[in-house]
This record gives sequence, C-alpha cells and structure tokens, in this order.
Amino acid sequence: MPPTQLKDPVHGYVELDQALVDNVLDVRAFQRLRHVRQLSATYLVYPGANHTRFEHSLGVYHLARTVFENLREQSYFYRDATSAELDDIQRTLECAALLHDVGHPPFSHLGERFIDTDDLRERLADRGLQAAFDDAGVDADPVRAANAHELLGCLIVLEKFDDGLRELDVDPFDVCAHILGYSLEYERGGRWQHGVAAQILHSPIDVDRLDYITRDNQMTGADVLSFDTERMIGSYTAHPDEGLALSDKALSTIGNYLEGRIAVYMWVTQHHKSVYANVLLGELLDELAALADEPPVTADLVIEEEVDDNTLMERLRVAARDNPDTTLAELYDRFRSRRFPETCWKHRIAYADRVDADLDAFSDWLVGNDDRLEAALADELDVPDHEIWIEQSYVPEYEPQDLEDIPIAYGGTTRSVGDWGLYGDRAFDSPIPFVYVPYGVEKRATATLTDWFHAEQ
Repeated sequence: MPPTQLKDPVHGYVELDQALVDNVLDVRAFQRLRHVRQLSATYLVYPGANHTRFEHSLGVYHLARTVFENLREQSYFYRDATSAELDDIQRTLECAALLHDVGHPPFSHLGERFIDTDDLRERLADRGLQAAFDDAGVDADPVRAANAHELLGCLIVLEKFDDGLRELDVDPFDVCAHILGYSLEYERGGRWQHGVAAQILHSPIDVDRLDYITRDNQMTGADVLSFDTERMIGSYTAHPDEGLALSDKALSTIGNYLEGRIAVYMWVTQHHKSVYANVLLGELLDELAALADEPPVTADLVIEEEVDDNTLMERLRVAARDNPDTTLAELYDRFRSRRFPETCWKHRIAYADRVDADLDAFSDWLVGNDDRLEAALADELDVPDHEIWIEQSYVPEYEPQDLEDIPIAYGGTTRSVGDWGLYGDRAFDSPIPFVYVPYGVEKRATATLTDWFHAEQ
C-alpha cells in the first residue's frame, strides 16, 4: 500500500507506512495526544499556541527518520552493516520517536507533578523493564533518573503497544530504552549504529528539541527564530567511537539555532504572562486536588480513562460551579476570563532598574522564600494571599545550560562548539523570577520586598 501522508504545518508532508499507522498512530493511547497541548496554558498569551503533543510526535518521527536515512547514505555509516540490520534499527527509532511523548498527562508538565513515580518504577519493574536493562549490563540509572512522563510513557508502551510493536518486529523494551536515552541492542554489544539511533532521539542535538523549538516558534507566531532546519538536518553525521555529531556544514546555522532556542525560551515560555498563565493553571489543579481529596491526574487515569486537557478543564468547570465560594471558583473565573494581575517587572532590564540589590542574590532569596514572602506581602498590601504570586518558568527542558555540549565533527575529531571557541565568554540569558500583584501596587510591592531583602542580609 502507498504510505499515508499527513500535512504538517512545520515540516510539510509526513509519510508513514500502513503498518505504523495501524500499530502505533491509530491506537487510542496515541490519539489521546491530540488533546494534550504542547505548551499547556500559553495559548492565553499566544492565541496560536494550540499545537499538541500529537503533531509534535509526528514531527519528531519525521525528523528522526530523515536524519537516519541521511546517515544511511554516508559510507562510513553503512559499510559495516547490512541493509536489513539498518532497517531494523530505523524501525525501532521510528516507533520510539512516535511514542516518546505518549506518557504526557493532561497539561503536560503541570499534570505530571501529581503522578507517583515510585509506583511507576515498581510497575515497570513488574513488567520486566529493569530486568531488560540489567540483562543489557545497564544499572538502574535510566529508570531512576527518568521523569514522570517518561516513566508513564514506558508503562503505556508496554501495556498498550506491546502486541503492535512485536507485529512490527520491534522490541517494546528497546522502544522504552530509546525513550530513556538508551539502546538495549547497543548495550548488549550490538552494532554502534544502535547507539546513534538512540542519540538521535535523546542527546544535546536530538530531534525532539529541534522540533519543539521550531514548532513553538512557528505556531505561537513569536517569530524569534531564524533557522535553516533543512541544512541542520543535512549536517548530521556519526562515528563508531564519537557517536552522533554535526558536521562543519552546520556552522552557518548552529549560531541561529542556539540564539533562537534561547529567544523562544525567553519570549514564549518565560514571557511574564506565559509564566502566570501556567502557574495559575497549576494552582487550579492544586485546588481541585484539595477539594476532591485526591490527585486530579494519576497513571491509571491516563492509561485506562485516557484523561486529557479537555477532561480536566471540564472537571474544573464543574467544581467551580458546584463550589462557588471557594478559591478554586475565583481562580477558575480568572483563568476563563483571562484576568491577569500586574507584574512588578516584565523583563531583565526592568528587573535591574527597579530592584536596588544584587540580582542573583535577590532572585535566590525570592524563590527560596516564596511562600513566606507571598503571605507577608499579601498582609502588607491588605489583599488575599492568592493575589500575590512569586514564580518562575515551569518548563525544565528549555533550560540553556547544556548549549555548549553540541558536538561538531571536523578533521577526524569531535569537540563541542564551546571547545572550538565559537562562543568565547558569551553568557546566555537566564530566567528571572516574577512577582505578580494587584494593579496599582507594583512599585510599593517592589520597594517592600527590596527593604525586606536588605534587612535580612
């Protein structure tokens, strides 16, 4: 049968053969991702930010497949492996790329806070995942270090996709390993190309972040990224000792990629209203959990009841309606009507201008004492506690600390872009905390916090 073509607004046509469609794409557990937004509540700031984990997963699959097929054209990559062996490696990579985010709960990182990771690790051990790592000579680090949505994704793979993957001659345990950044075949002493495939999905230059950076930039309309995706995709190379790297062909675009990645982080995810929108949604989930005396998201709710963003928004609506005199009802009305408070500063320039203190020390003090300071400032300003918020961005994978780990291959060696001297002393921007207060008291709140900071030093 001819391949199925899906039109993606970022990458154009994405092709999948019928076996992948039947055994992965059209499985209900994968279709659930159509209803889990990639950027949670950021659509309240950027109206176009309605893209979901579904299309992101398709984009990661498309990029992973393209990178691997490009590598297969390089003589160094294919000369010690048969076409059939490379086909098997590619098939596992394709399945893992599609399924790498299948464990994202409603509202993604906001929802996964409620998931019991210890329980997930026990259930994965019962399903044999840890034994599979043990047999490959890998200790408990992959499972121990994984976050909630990765662990839940592995459990969903083993419970909902096991038969389908085996029908594709793909080992479900190796798909889980790829999700966690490993290849069981490689760890067992298999061909080095297995390890490269895992790096395509999980490394400083993985296609996961390549897709979400370009997709978040385009779908939000932020337009802070000017980046030649095709040139970067064409620059991937690999070596049996060095693993996955970028060739010097990427030099003309890698700077744009790095700067754009920071720009998307700073002006989309870390935009002061984006931070508030997502923190407000997180607070609503906390209020719902307290009201119902149970977590709004669990592994079983995701696996068995296929809960998604729409499910929880309806639960919040009903809870607000049935409990009109609660903080939940007030916050829900604020969320639905988009009544956001003011922030004492909107960006780093205003932060430096308005805070008469060492900013790093002041930031640490604010974030480290947020609950105490929120209560004290609310009392000082004579407003309810939930009118004062001290917050930072909630999205961990945008953190820029590993930017200089990107490997560049040249002259038979592989070194990071930092080692090649491409950055000098360039210091990437870091996020700042925000203080949200009712309209009209921003200056008073800033002065009060600054006075308290100096008094406690």
